[in-house]
Amino acid sequence: MSARRRAAAVGGALCLVYLFGALVSGSLGPASRRPILDGLAPPPLYRWVNPPPALASTNKPPSAGRSLIALDLDKGSAATVFSTRDFQASLALGEGAIPPHGQDNHVQLVMTPLAAKTDATHPTGMQIAGNVVEVTATYEPSGASVGDLRTKGELGLVYPLLFQGVGFTDTVLRSADERSWSALQSDDAIAQQSVHAAVGRLGFFAVGQSPVGATAPPSPSNGTRTGSIVVAVLAAAVLLGAVWFLRRRSPPPPPRPRRPTVDPWKD
Repeated sequence: MSARRRAAAVGGALCLVYLFGALVSGSLGPASRRPILDGLAPPPLYRWVNPPPALASTNKPPSAGRSLIALDLDKGSAATVFSTRDFQASLALGEGAIPPHGQDNHVQLVMTPLAAKTDATHPTGMQIAGNVVEVTATYEPSGASVGDLRTKGELGLVYPLLFQGVGFTDTVLRSADERSWSALQSDDAIAQQSVHAAVGRLGFFAVGQSPVGATAPPSPSNGTRTGSIVVAVLAAAVLLGAVWFLRRRSPPPPPRPRRPTVDPWKD
């Protein structure tokens, strides 16, 4: 096989691997389809309510968030995405997520960062990483509190990297009183140091962090990591198959001609 044909065969194998990987990653969900250059720019430094002693001198206080959204008397709240001013917490709500309430025509949404309580009860193997964020919604002008959401919203929380070089799983935790916490099904975006979860009720939220392998609720990111491993194994198999094929089809080099020997004593 000529060098040109060999290069064409290798290129074709690589194209097949790329297309197969794109097909598999596309079927895993939106979280799997991230830009190739995602994560090159590091996120801003985390802002603590109560920073660790080593970070106290450089820490900046976190920001709260407040938003007033319109409330239709029949349809409910307008679609909105609001966050704290430092973007460490955000909440996306679809149209009608907050139901109508009497003659109220607005809803006041508030996000307040708080320090985690030391005597709280967390899911087994987890600890809170970063701040607690209280998310409240109040009908205006009546002042009544919003209960359950009619459709779930998407909550996103940024977390600090406390443990360098060690693998951790991050999960959104919810609490009604800041003391008893439960885990929500979450999607961990490691490159952005953020975790996301669908929430049907407001309250207190935080990021629960546990070592990889510890007990944690199922997460779409787990499926993403498993799919990535499968794609890598299949890609390696295809490349090894291409190398084996090329070596088998390539003819052995012709034997080098032997130089005739001359007897110096022969006439």
